[in-house]
Amino acid sequence: MTLRIDAHAHVFDTADRSPRDVGDLVPADRTATIAHYRSRLDAIDATHAVLVPLDAHDDYVAACVIAEPDRYRGVLVCGPDELGQTDADPVAALQRRLERYPASAVRTMWLGEPGSSLADSPALPLLRHAAEAGLVLWSYLTPDQAPFLEELPRLVPDLRVVLNHFGFTPHDMQVDADARPWFAEGLTPEAVERVERLAAHPTMHLMYSGQYALSHGTPPYADIADVTRRLFDAYGPERSIWGSDYPWIDTVPGYEAVFGLVDDTLGDLSADERALVTGGTIARLLDIRG
Repeated sequence: MTLRIDAHAHVFDTADRSPRDVGDLVPADRTATIAHYRSRLDAIDATHAVLVPLDAHDDYVAACVIAEPDRYRGVLVCGPDELGQTDADPVAALQRRLERYPASAVRTMWLGEPGSSLADSPALPLLRHAAEAGLVLWSYLTPDQAPFLEELPRLVPDLRVVLNHFGFTPHDMQVDADARPWFAEGLTPEAVERVERLAAHPTMHLMYSGQYALSHGTPPYADIADVTRRLFDAYGPERSIWGSDYPWIDTVPGYEAVFGLVDDTLGDLSADERALVTGGTIARLLDIRG
């Protein structure tokens, strides 16, 4: 069976029904329910999806994963306890959360004090435990945190990493007219070179998602086509992953259009290579089976 998997989607309810952070991007009354998202998956014959909470308030995503464990995998967004930023034991804190929410990956935007070494970071116990437990690091680091990824393969060689959204390091986020995240700077040459260097480590994987937020154009985002090809050549299909970044793309350009970017930007893939990018690679990482 060929698996078609959306490797990155956010689902959530209103803040009064399911507590979560609120802001310009996600006001209290905004929703992206699992029922609506399921209709999008069905429209492209997707078999599975990876669900990512907006923040450490993961009750809604946890309920979705528990209700349909054969279709969904979950990502746990780390909080201060898991990252060693409090007096709590970070490993025990992670285990407590996993008992309630059976996640397959952990996400963080912080790995240590800027300018320090990862070897001295209070987050290192979390990273080592994640590797031992077979969890994947869902990396979405700010610019001052990105250097820690250079040290990670040496200090935690067995930890598998998925670099979210082309490995972009988010900063100065704006909310555009279509209620989506947008970053004026986009993918700089320095950022692309950093992500390309990380491809030298076989535990690193790259997610192709969030094009709408990084491009200054419209689909098929010709201004980042060369970068897409360059990074794909560095990582190869065995370490490349497609994600939609639902719900931000649901109206503009539309869910099916985002799935179509695989063919629009990597149209010369063989059938086997395309199957890896659209499902096979993430299936292997998160033990998803047909």
